[in-house]
Amino acid sequence: MGTDKDLSPLDQAKVLLEDFNLEGAILFDHLPVLRLQVSESQFSQVMELRSELVDKLKPTGFRFISIDLNTPT
Repeated sequence: MGTDKDLSPLDQAKVLLEDFNLEGAILFDHLPVLRLQVSESQFSQVMELRSELVDKLKPTGFRFISIDLNTPT
């Protein structure tokens, strides 16, 4: 799925994240940092996908992609 360059970096990242099936994941825009919050059960999946997530998400304009160690409430 491609992204629309008219979308904000956060919205582009949200579109790209849909391809990873991380239901309930929450993204936060702290330019230049994109903070990704996932459930505890998805943490290992995110770590396995780390390189691919970074490769897909960095072109949206974020310099750093971080994983929030708190679980969504």
